[in-house]
Amino acid sequence: MTIENKAAGCLLGLACGDALGRPVEFNSAEQIASRHGEVTEMLGQGTHGQPPGTITDDTEMALCISESLVDRRGFDPPDVGDRFVNWLDSNPFDIGLMTRDSLSQIRQGASWEEAGSTVWKSRPEGSNAGNGSVMRCAPYAIAFRHFETELTHVSQLSSAITHADPRCRWGCVILNRTLANLIRDKRDPLHTALTDTHAAPNELRTALTQVREVITGDRDSAAFEAQLGTSGYVVDSLQAGLYYGLTAASAEAAIVQAVNSGGDTDTIGAIAGAVAGARFGAADIPNQWTDAIEESDRIKRLAQRLLTIRMRIPGKRCTTMDDGTLTFRERTIEGPAYISASEFQEATIGHRPHPAPHRSIRTAYHELTPATAAMLDWERRAYAVFSDRCSAYTGPRINIDEESGFSQPSLVPVPQYPFVDAFDELPEQDQKRIKRDGQAAADAFVRAYVAFTGIRHPITANETEAVGIKRLDPIAGATRVLVGTFAEAGEALLGTFESGGYDSPAEIEAAFDASVAEEVIANRPGAVSEVAGIFPQLASGTGAILDHLIQLRLSERQQTSQDVNPGDQLTQLRDTANTMVGELYVMYESLRRVAVRHPELEHRQWQASTTQLGGR
Repeated sequence: MTIENKAAGCLLGLACGDALGRPVEFNSAEQIASRHGEVTEMLGQGTHGQPPGTITDDTEMALCISESLVDRRGFDPPDVGDRFVNWLDSNPFDIGLMTRDSLSQIRQGASWEEAGSTVWKSRPEGSNAGNGSVMRCAPYAIAFRHFETELTHVSQLSSAITHADPRCRWGCVILNRTLANLIRDKRDPLHTALTDTHAAPNELRTALTQVREVITGDRDSAAFEAQLGTSGYVVDSLQAGLYYGLTAASAEAAIVQAVNSGGDTDTIGAIAGAVAGARFGAADIPNQWTDAIEESDRIKRLAQRLLTIRMRIPGKRCTTMDDGTLTFRERTIEGPAYISASEFQEATIGHRPHPAPHRSIRTAYHELTPATAAMLDWERRAYAVFSDRCSAYTGPRINIDEESGFSQPSLVPVPQYPFVDAFDELPEQDQKRIKRDGQAAADAFVRAYVAFTGIRHPITANETEAVGIKRLDPIAGATRVLVGTFAEAGEALLGTFESGGYDSPAEIEAAFDASVAEEVIANRPGAVSEVAGIFPQLASGTGAILDHLIQLRLSERQQTSQDVNPGDQLTQLRDTANTMVGELYVMYESLRRVAVRHPELEHRQWQASTTQLGGR
């Protein structure tokens, strides 16, 4: 199952659990059974009196978070707070009391850091630890799935905007860690999520440890389910949601069980749906549910964009790269990447002017395992770069963050095992790692080309009037360049060349088989540098389109036209162009990792060819 399927499943599952549970919220299990038998379809009216498929604050606030992460390219808590306030000003039909009071504080001038804490301190025990932050937090698990330290930090900060109680903050941490583990297909996701959570309130840890005991068979499931609480108390909601989401046989079963258990059905359904959706994927969620939810397409798009954004966190000096090669000072990496054997020997045996203070390669060289030697040398390099003593080990910089005053950290390539000259000689796990990076580059390439067709089609000569913009030669010229350039990149990465270009996403997916990319990269490593050479054209053409779309403004006549809505269409074009920019850089970063790790590629030549790369 692809990570894209799991990410989409996580957010769609949240929305479906929310919408299925909305009409029966606050009903007991007995009341639901007597009135509806078993709720398995989207119902209208009921609690809040809304049409079938209507989402509530659970999904609406999750969408606020998702759009903030995507638009700000990282976690920007003031922006999240402002979006919450704008949502409050829309007069939602469902909103929790602590959420309303906290957002009212922000509206009146309180900072995002103060509002939730002020409200929490004013509430007595029993009404100060609701589930209003755990219900909305899933987008962070998708965006920060590779980085547990950052995910923990962000989950706590975001919860505290409205729910500052430690049970709420740690509830978001443990739920998000579980979701991230499921999205990355990690074994025993809840057990791993509970690791190093000793600072969490004992009541919360005990409740969630009991869920794991049911999963492992150490606790009777029937007796446990009979005593599950379904209130809006964060411990009850999280325990029930995780239990249903992690034990059900399908995403549909998890959501149905959660909703029909009664109580705070929309939120427990949303939690169970997010967990089960990440576990089973979007394909396992019934189509009749997603079709009934008006926001489904928007949710799917956001889920995909959350997978590709760069991470920015308050108080952190650096950007977190999604590939995990090197991020903050305290981060490590998940195994070695590759440079040439000769460069490795020069670094480990030759002159070492800047050894790290706690790790140096003083042990006799023949006594070190290759992996240990490689990791020791990487630590020395990383220390030299971060202590500003040496920049010789720094890799190429790419910066697409639009905000001024914020730059990407230096990337330090990780050393390879010594004396490996060919791909077939690498350990199997590292062959798989390189193939995965090749696959990721191909997938991003196809997604970028799909985005390109979404821009290209509306700006052809026959379509410009409906869109509401004039056909600008720079845009038309950039599209002509990109047609041929995408074809060259496709031939190098996927062995498919079509000089005429494509008019629809379906044609692209039919023409470019991304599944072959693993073997193309393994057998034709030169394809990596071929696409690197093409990348400046891709970046330049895409940047030209985006620059002109951003500068376009509609006339007053077009803005008020009732026949079409060109303003919305122009906004969509801009969003699509932004998406293409992001996907192209995901592709390039994946290719860069292949080049660093693949022993048959000349890394120094690669560095020389990419140092001057431009683009946005």
